[in-house]
Amino acid sequence: MKPLIGKYDSLIPLLLVCLFFTWKAIHFPAHDFANYYFGGKFLANGHFTSSVYFPYDFNKTIADLGFRNIFASYAPNTPFLALLFVPFSFLPLVVAKLTLNLLSILLFVYSLKRLVSFYKIEPVFLLLVPILFFVPIKNELLFGQVYFLLFFLIAESWLAYEKNQWVKMGIFLGVAVFLKVFPILLILVFVFKRQFRPIKYVLASCVILLLFSILFSGIDIWIFYFKNVLPKASNGEISEAFVTNYQSVFMFLKQLLVYDSVLNPDVIRNAPQTFQALIIAFKIMLFSIGFYISRKANNSLFVISYWILAMVLLSPYGSTYTFVLLLLPYFSLMKSALSSVKKILGCLFIFAVANLPLQAFISNAFPFSYLRLFALLLLFSLFLSWLYYTIEIKIVMISVAAGFAVAYFFPINKSENSSYLLGRDMPILIYDYRISKDLLTYYYWNETGKNSAFIPLENALTKVGEVKENQIFLDDKQLTFDTSYKEKPLLINNNTMLYLSDFDRGIGFYTLRKIDIR
Repeated sequence: MKPLIGKYDSLIPLLLVCLFFTWKAIHFPAHDFANYYFGGKFLANGHFTSSVYFPYDFNKTIADLGFRNIFASYAPNTPFLALLFVPFSFLPLVVAKLTLNLLSILLFVYSLKRLVSFYKIEPVFLLLVPILFFVPIKNELLFGQVYFLLFFLIAESWLAYEKNQWVKMGIFLGVAVFLKVFPILLILVFVFKRQFRPIKYVLASCVILLLFSILFSGIDIWIFYFKNVLPKASNGEISEAFVTNYQSVFMFLKQLLVYDSVLNPDVIRNAPQTFQALIIAFKIMLFSIGFYISRKANNSLFVISYWILAMVLLSPYGSTYTFVLLLLPYFSLMKSALSSVKKILGCLFIFAVANLPLQAFISNAFPFSYLRLFALLLLFSLFLSWLYYTIEIKIVMISVAAGFAVAYFFPINKSENSSYLLGRDMPILIYDYRISKDLLTYYYWNETGKNSAFIPLENALTKVGEVKENQIFLDDKQLTFDTSYKEKPLLINNNTMLYLSDFDRGIGFYTLRKIDIR
């Protein structure tokens, strides 16, 4: 027993922290776990259709089952995730969450120990994990998230890759891709290295998993996912249009350069075309640098760490539990030949990224409301300073400039000729509205269920418009041209068209918009 304890004693503080928050999670709201749990339950009950991606339908069905004080959103999760959670759906909600947390901790600790052993990292560095990653660990377990599981899948796939265990590598990475999509970027490592064997196994794994999922969920929901859900999620449209909490490069540039009269009126310059071009240029920069690091870096742990950082930076939305994945860059940093000062600095950046409380700075004036993002960019810069000599800076800059120019002069049009009806404090999900005499009553959903509010209207004479092929028409004249979902168009006062729309928002997160047709 003593040798066993001695072998794993560096993991004891982490285990104690995990078990403490697992216990706390028993009495914590279902939170994010509800998204997965009810997705699995609806699939098990045969009611898993594209309606699960529309938050009103999803939440109403949950409420109809007798659950209260839950506000869930299945998007942007894949249909496969519901299949993964079918076994949990047969357990009571609290028991299912507890089971997931315990299983996740077991797999998480297992992969940590294997990483430390394989890369010969000093076990003492595990003692810092519960400190540097305290908030991600806490929120992962309280919210019932899947990032411990995702870390396990990515770590095990990479260890299998290091050992040329192609089948194992393909299975683990394939499941990771179907769990959260963005690990698909790791295939670029193999592409850049011209290693076609791992690509073959990963793609084969993905095809098999897709076909297996289709057997249970059908193909229609997968078509809907690829056509409607994934594009919105890739464009940062998860819930609202401007979400500083995401602390992403995407949201920072959007808040800097995209004007909105209600949600973002204080832009320095309204330049949506520049915003699109900068996003493209930023992606090209990360991919270009990744090309040289993947090809030239001898340190494989650094390669996977770079791509983890790149995936976090590329994501238009972010959360604290995502930063569990920064454990790989942390180990890479501790294993590196960097000076002690730079290692300490890197640990401080990691601590700030993972633990800096949003409420401490989120209300600051822009850009000081993005302190967590700045800390992440500093951490990224520190990593680049380690192997900068592997990067052909001139070629990277030329590629970035060319990408910016093409994106700027050939922009992707996002047509909009409407505006919000309500103010900044509008509910996140309005699902219906009615006009009676001089009042407009709108109905919204939140954690408490159905709610309503009203605003006055003057001489609200109405005429009903039509929604055809997801566009609004009035007397056969097309009024909208964007790709958002729309419902219930009503003309008031013969000059303003009101309707429900999820334009620039998460799928089905409707709010009231208006078009002046004078």
